[in-house]
Amino acid sequence: MKGRNKNKKYSFCGGVRMFMLVTVLVLNISQIADAQTFYYFVYEAAKAGETHIFKTLIMLQPDGTATARVQYNAGINNKLYLYDVYLADSSIQTEGVTRKYLIPRSNPVPLIDEDTNGFLKPRFIFKKNYDSAGYYYAASGSETETSDGKWSPAKMTLSQQKTFEDLRDDEPFVSSFYFESDPFYRYIFGERTRSVPILRTEKMFLIVVANTNDSTVGASAQTDLKNVSQLFKNLAQNLGIIKFFPLYVSGNEYSKSAVEASLAVLEKQQPSPKDIVVFYYSGHGFRLQGDKSIYPRMSYRTAKNKANKEIGDNIGLEDVYNRIKAMKPGVTLVLGDCCNADLFENPVLGNDVIKPKGGGVLGDFNLESGSKLFFPPAPVAIIIGSVKQGHLSVGHPEIGGYYTHFFTTELEKNLWGYSSFQFSESGKNKASWLRMLINARENTYWKSKAKQCGKTENDRCIQEAEIDVTPPQ
Repeated sequence: MKGRNKNKKYSFCGGVRMFMLVTVLVLNISQIADAQTFYYFVYEAAKAGETHIFKTLIMLQPDGTATARVQYNAGINNKLYLYDVYLADSSIQTEGVTRKYLIPRSNPVPLIDEDTNGFLKPRFIFKKNYDSAGYYYAASGSETETSDGKWSPAKMTLSQQKTFEDLRDDEPFVSSFYFESDPFYRYIFGERTRSVPILRTEKMFLIVVANTNDSTVGASAQTDLKNVSQLFKNLAQNLGIIKFFPLYVSGNEYSKSAVEASLAVLEKQQPSPKDIVVFYYSGHGFRLQGDKSIYPRMSYRTAKNKANKEIGDNIGLEDVYNRIKAMKPGVTLVLGDCCNADLFENPVLGNDVIKPKGGGVLGDFNLESGSKLFFPPAPVAIIIGSVKQGHLSVGHPEIGGYYTHFFTTELEKNLWGYSSFQFSESGKNKASWLRMLINARENTYWKSKAKQCGKTENDRCIQEAEIDVTPPQ
């Protein structure tokens, strides 16, 4: 994704926004995104009085979670040990300097035998860099945990970033880490034919509202606008939807009247019971005393409103949901990434996530999973508020709002990545809106807790999304 498409996909005439059809091509699709990436590390560390060589193959997901398969030899007979270590992106501040790590998020899992002398739990250090495409992180070192719970530097002798094709072309390398019966091995080497979607008659309507000019949330909202727009364009292409109607409300045109006009035009389009309607909002949100809805109000306050401490224009997120749901499309998806607290509070600036150089190319699209989610046998309606009542949302200019980031990466994992393979391999497709949204909520919760939201260090940010999927699926 190189940035927002400068070609507007709507016309604005007399205060009424008109959807413009964007015909989507579904063949020969090449999609660049923040996709899963692989790393191969070799490092040396002292264990039981001896120096051992640890070889590690890591699969990093775009949401910052990772799985490391670690192998090493130890003992008189030079016995082979194999461990799985589940990792998570973490920003750790030491002496005023913030460093980025992949840290263990659970106990290591022995796959052959357990090392009685104790496995050296690893964590990996990454350094932030910039190039013409933006920021990325490169591995810069590793550490292992000592018996007293401290971390000791390890000597990293090899660090390589690998692609899916690199692994597929080197079976001996992959098989030194994974058994042929492992799902990951079958994912890399299994025979697959690319699914070419049939051209469908269903339409997808996308409304993206982003407060990109705001001094506090504008940069993050701009990133959200770009990422959400690109994701749903990719989805339309891969699902075979050739009638894709995107509409953006942002910049100088950001206002309550523009949003109301957009919804009115959507009603005139009369979405059918098979169509998909997505409404996405990124900006300021708040609630007033006495509000009955658990979801926030979307704020369209002007600079004058703020200066005079006025409430200003606003629309309830749940009001938009109910209005779209009443049109009876096949899929209603409404997501608001904004605060849900006092009017005069601002979102919190969080940390970014580890992003590999080049971002990566999305894998093969799982058409079966995509069809299950977006062409359900009966209508499904989804509303998501990124944070519960009384709490603030967290974001970062380079990744956007936390919940939006983890929602979009969850969709990518489950429709293009290794997760899509896992959830289809059993013969029964397990793609689920509720499961994906809950996973995004959990990732947002843990990521937000790394930030302070109060006066003391113990006052951590708590961002948990409000989610409703009707009927649950």
